[in-house]
Amino acid sequence: MKKNKIEGFTCFEFDANVSRSPLSESHGRLVLESSSSPDYYARNNFPPNEKHSTDRRHLYLLVKAQVICFQDLVLRQADHLRRKQNLTIKVFPGQIRFHKNLYQCIRINMKDLKELPLLIAELESNGIKFLGDKKTADDKAHVVYKKYIEFEELEEGVFQDANNENRYFFKAPHWIEFDKFTKGMEQIKLSCDFNLFDSFFSYHFIKEEVVHFIGIYSKHCEKSKFHELKEEISKKF
Repeated sequence: MKKNKIEGFTCFEFDANVSRSPLSESHGRLVLESSSSPDYYARNNFPPNEKHSTDRRHLYLLVKAQVICFQDLVLRQADHLRRKQNLTIKVFPGQIRFHKNLYQCIRINMKDLKELPLLIAELESNGIKFLGDKKTADDKAHVVYKKYIEFEELEEGVFQDANNENRYFFKAPHWIEFDKFTKGMEQIKLSCDFNLFDSFFSYHFIKEEVVHFIGIYSKHCEKSKFHELKEEISKKF
């Protein structure tokens, strides 16, 4: 039974394999793209006889130079554009470490590619300049982005995204250095029979408090094993 509900801006932190998108050439900007399929789909041919597909693309635009109040500007102008043009595009401000260089960026979740030039024009008209198109090798990038989210509590210390039934959050005891987090989660996957998920670290702002979460994404997780996963998280971190 769902108990408590919290909402507000949450930062998501994770690693993702990204590559130059074919959209880069036609838009004259470097557009990076990551797979929308969870990594565990590639492990041991799981799930059998099922193909994970989505009609949405996960894109990243990198900013040339630091912009003051970058996140507020992106959120405000994206909302203005959606209202004016009735767009379906989803835009999240953040930063990305790509080939060892750190950039401000926007993460884009979209299915109608015709909306991308409208977004670029809107943001560039407000002083944000994006990297021009160039050939670049694939990279495992480190990404942090911010979005507004609602959590619903499933059991003590375990929450579910109110708008994405496949995303869950386990309350963490404290902030965890990201390298230790990734190594720890891989060890947890190896030590228990519960590994069909992708993980990310997140932190949620509630008034003056910052609450940390270990997040997992899975369409195939067994909620009956959440208690076991909570215990593993507690022991590891």
